[in-house]
Amino acid sequence: MNRCKTPLSAGRRLCAAALLAATAAAAGTVLAQGLPSDETRNFPPNAQFGELVVSNFPEVTLNGETIRTTPGFRLFSPERTLVFASNYQGQKLAVGYVVEPQTQWLHTAWILTPAEIEKYKPASTKPGLLRGLFGS
Repeated sequence: MNRCKTPLSAGRRLCAAALLAATAAAAGTVLAQGLPSDETRNFPPNAQFGELVVSNFPEVTLNGETIRTTPGFRLFSPERTLVFASNYQGQKLAVGYVVEPQTQWLHTAWILTPAEIEKYKPASTKPGLLRGLFGS
């Protein structure tokens, strides 16, 4: 059976190119929304701030004490994207965090930007907490 291949007309090629350009432009604005800015994020009212060290995941060290993470634990980067905690193994991170009230396990953590560190410096009783992070 002989099938005819009809080439795209000039009008169809123009429409396809315009659609491709519009899609690329829209994707660029979506990607730009997750980038950090001088603005600080709005954290939940029950958020606390401190130092997180991912040790033997799902256990982490939070403000010098070992704590377990919940099965649905989420870690957000300074760029406001979801990241794997294992990528930060052994690093000291300045974070905002929420502890699950019933189990007292770490539920969500946000790695702070330098502007957020300045705004939300924890009133720490432990000397040296957050010293050296982001030039603090």
